[in-house]
Amino acid sequence: MSTDKQSKEDLQAQKASETTKTPQEEIDLKEAIEEIKKKLEAQNKQSTEYLDLLQRTQADFINYKNRVEKEISGIVLLEKAKFLSDFLGYRDNIVQAIDKETNQEAKNALETMLDSYDVILKRQGVERLDVLGKDFDFNICDCVLKQDCRPDKQNKVLAVVQDGFTLNNKLIKPAKVVVGVCKDKGEEK
Repeated sequence: MSTDKQSKEDLQAQKASETTKTPQEEIDLKEAIEEIKKKLEAQNKQSTEYLDLLQRTQADFINYKNRVEKEISGIVLLEKAKFLSDFLGYRDNIVQAIDKETNQEAKNALETMLDSYDVILKRQGVERLDVLGKDFDFNICDCVLKQDCRPDKQNKVLAVVQDGFTLNNKLIKPAKVVVGVCKDKGEEK
């Protein structure tokens, strides 16, 4: 047992000598700790900078993606409007043919064709402008003729020469209309 006691004492003495540091060793240890803290702060700062850069890059990418999607949607809408504008020209020809046709069977066939065109246009998001009897709006109508009228019809659409259309609430073809004008009694002199 004495050897066990002795080895315990030796271990305690060895531990005591390891924990007891000279003043220079303590200073060196403190300097090493300070240096490690500085390196850790520098790494934290760099990590924060990288995180900020990543977040800005992510935001830039999201903005870019949204802008490209919006531009693509605009291009698709523009091309669709061009195509449908051509299609509307054929519709106008059918309307003119209906107005001029004297044979009732042929007229019925043309009206059926016109109804089919209108169904297709409606499915594509095309809406006919309803301007008859309303105030003339130069944003959606082209005045092709001015006609004398009663004072209560002043600046109203008296007749629609050609229908106008919108695609998703954007004008793709203005209506061609006849607008009422009332002459002042002073102008007649």
